Amino acid sequence: MRKVTILLLAAAFVTAPPAAAHGGKTFQKGFVSTVSAILPNVLGVSANVTGGDARLRVSNYSGKIVVILGYEREPYLRLGKSGIWANTRSPAFYLNRYRRSRGLRTGQADAGAPPRWKQVGEGASYEWFDHRIHWNPTRPPPGVRRRPDRIQRVFTWRVPARVDGRAFAITGLLGYTPPSSASGRPRWALGVAAAGGLGALLAAGALGVRARGRKPRAL
Repeated sequence: MRKVTILLLAAAFVTAPPAAAHGGKTFQKGFVSTVSAILPNVLGVSANVTGGDARLRVSNYSGKIVVILGYEREPYLRLGKSGIWANTRSPAFYLNRYRRSRGLRTGQADAGAPPRWKQVGEGASYEWFDHRIHWNPTRPPPGVRRRPDRIQRVFTWRVPARVDGRAFAITGLLGYTPPSSASGRPRWALGVAAAGGLGALLAAGALGVRARGRKPRAL
């Protein structure tokens, strides 16, 4: 399982775009967040991360009403046929305005109050800074501090939601890869090397099974 996780991380790093210089849309160097699954699956609903680890993007083509829950499990976003609506009483409405949260002012939000909806978009898709999917502190996570030269998983994450009142969750993981090695190789080269090395190990294991006269188990 650990090998599979590392291979998935390496693949994500190989395909991830470089950090873009667009103010608040930039992401922390070396971090990439990816969606793993929607659990349970909701037909017509999809999600992905944009900006490396910055924004969560959700698309709703289910024909049903999807509600994304905030940090206190309050209604935060509503995606439906009438467009995209945000609850202005949700703390997430204010905390998610910037890549690094600037906190809340006294009386600015009330997660326990009835929602007050404001239209913030049209169509079926919307993306926002969600602080559950990226590393927020300025100090790197413990694993990165110990081994800044290693591709590694930082944490798994979960964003709760509802579709027509039924609960589901968007799940994913945040990973880290060194932006460059000591020799100055770019991070895509490190990702290729890591994926290639792990692929070679798996291939060697399969050859070992054949050498012992047993057929490899079907994937």
